[in-house]
Amino acid sequence: MLTAHHHGKGQVRVMKVFRNGARHEVRQFLVETNLIGPVDGAFLNSDNSMIVATDTQKNTVFILAKQLTERTKSAEAFAKIIATHFVSTYPNAIHECKVNVEEETWNRIHIDGQPHSHGFQKTGPNVGTAHCHVKRSLPGGRGNVVVAKLTGGVKNLTLLKTTQSSFANFVRDRYTALPESNERLLATSVDSSWEYLPGATENCGDFEAVTSRIRKEMVKAFSGPVQTGVPSASLQETAFQMGKAVINQVSEVGSITLYLPNIH
Repeated sequence: MLTAHHHGKGQVRVMKVFRNGARHEVRQFLVETNLIGPVDGAFLNSDNSMIVATDTQKNTVFILAKQLTERTKSAEAFAKIIATHFVSTYPNAIHECKVNVEEETWNRIHIDGQPHSHGFQKTGPNVGTAHCHVKRSLPGGRGNVVVAKLTGGVKNLTLLKTTQSSFANFVRDRYTALPESNERLLATSVDSSWEYLPGATENCGDFEAVTSRIRKEMVKAFSGPVQTGVPSASLQETAFQMGKAVINQVSEVGSITLYLPNIH
């Protein structure tokens, strides 16, 4: 019995250069498309008439990337553009589209304090992420094309604090070897995703500015004030405080998920 299914294309790597006179900017994306629709025949009856070829999907991503502007250069905006294109272009074959984007960051090189016009240095290991789910508003591929969900995120945001971290009063049994500690290093590699409220998804706003604010709030909640820091009783407490800070300070975000593994 055939159950839920989709077809798509992954590992589509794109670099877009924005040229404003002598000053350039770059964006590098890794794109994955997932197309959902009435393509049961391809699985059951050797009928590919409703399948959009992976080569077509790849070329579409390249063409849409070429059309990006200063206003639509974020990973979130690009994911929305791709997902909306497929649902709008193939109304019979594609009723929903889910697009995942990872963005690798290139920062402008500065020489003797001066910003270079076209030289960049890659940052890492953290990468930005975006996910957009676009579908028809009514069952069976009917109705208007709408954004069902838009998220941004970050992977491998590596953070360290050298004091004001403890871990004590946890469950102990015969298999516990970890001693309690009131003073330890705390290091983690944060994976986080946040869902934008509907009002923020209606147009391709400045998602890069929002992402910058979100990252700033997460880092500030992790490390605390510059001179005093902030105590951490556990990674669990720290994760909650980071998420709480984002929700309280960034009005475009409706919810946030954080994964904080302990790096020993």
